[in-house]
Amino acid sequence: MNARQLFDLRNDLNLKPSTNVRGAMVFCLVTGLLTVAYGMLAGMQERVWGSLLLNAFFFFAIALGGSVFAAMQDVIGATWGRAVMRIHEAFTSFLPVAAAIFVLFFIAIKLDFAHARNVYTWIKEPDSIHHFWGKRTWLVENFMLLRDTFAIVVIVGLAQWQIGMKVRRDKIFVAGRKEDAERVGREVQVKLRYWSAPILIAYAILFSMLCFDMLMSLAPSWFSTLWGGWNFAIMMQTVMATTLITMFAIGNTTVGSIIQRHHFHDVGKLMHGFTVFFAYLTYAHILTYWFGNIPEETEYFIHRSHAPWVYVVIAAPIMSFVIPLFGLLPKISKWTRGITVPLASVILFAQWLAYILVVQPQIVDASAWNGPWIELGVGLGVLGTFLLAFFRFAGRNPMVAAADPLFAESLGEGAH
Repeated sequence: MNARQLFDLRNDLNLKPSTNVRGAMVFCLVTGLLTVAYGMLAGMQERVWGSLLLNAFFFFAIALGGSVFAAMQDVIGATWGRAVMRIHEAFTSFLPVAAAIFVLFFIAIKLDFAHARNVYTWIKEPDSIHHFWGKRTWLVENFMLLRDTFAIVVIVGLAQWQIGMKVRRDKIFVAGRKEDAERVGREVQVKLRYWSAPILIAYAILFSMLCFDMLMSLAPSWFSTLWGGWNFAIMMQTVMATTLITMFAIGNTTVGSIIQRHHFHDVGKLMHGFTVFFAYLTYAHILTYWFGNIPEETEYFIHRSHAPWVYVVIAAPIMSFVIPLFGLLPKISKWTRGITVPLASVILFAQWLAYILVVQPQIVDASAWNGPWIELGVGLGVLGTFLLAFFRFAGRNPMVAAADPLFAESLGEGAH
């Protein structure tokens, strides 16, 4: 497809969910609500809050990763990914939803609604971190809730500003004002190339802070200086996996017809690369704690080396590293639906299990955990909201960066 053909198809650049997808979204949302209700009524309030936290953070990371990946390409003027950029940019539509979930969670903590304060032991028992000077200074309930709310609001604002400029540019193109779209497109390109670098720095600081506060502080006596980078590796690996699955899912649409084999190959290579990067940071964690042999550090891993968590410990690295490492080596595995989609799905499930390992062992008693059924049910509910936000965005905005000055080059058309 060339630029002229794209202009002729400019009114067909939205995505609408099929009947089956609509049914799946309803199923996910209903399942999530029923699971939350069941868990609360069955006396598993803390487990439900933990499930909501890990699932909301998992999809929040994917949504933010879509904006991070776009900013990375904008700051260096990369051309290869312009044809698929709007797909992962559309993930950012979930950020306001995640923000609402987090704020409601913070309010529940403050009001101790359904034992929400029990999720963080240092809030329930402030004396537990009294001997850690830095932690008792940083981990103060009101201070945490306020700074994390501020961080989430800033992240959502920056992401909306990024995507807002691009969508406005492409809507001018869809309206048929091609010359105006080209002019605005050049202005947006210059502006984003200038501002994407400081935006990425802001994302790095704020996302790391949220990882420290919302996830690492679940185990208040444990700490990791690699925590922000480790979560970033998960973010990027899952963003690539989600992007690839979406690229295959829309293959029969006008938007999907624009995507070529080399786009699948490039995203697949990045997914492979971040698989190795994630494994490297995980190994760095374990190796450092092993030779350090400090009780405050090793207890975190020892606790997870016992049943039932040990089964997840064994399964997660095999699915997130070993299987994709070798499965993605052949070139064909990066663009063949029957190979790529299962591999990407395995990665997503494995990293979801990784978040279970981070959150639930600190909240749920091992004897009371008989499988991730509550976590899965709540996860389906959050997945439903993620899909709903994605298709709401895709139905209202062009899903192709048609007015991007670098778009034509992404299709191999050179400068024209």
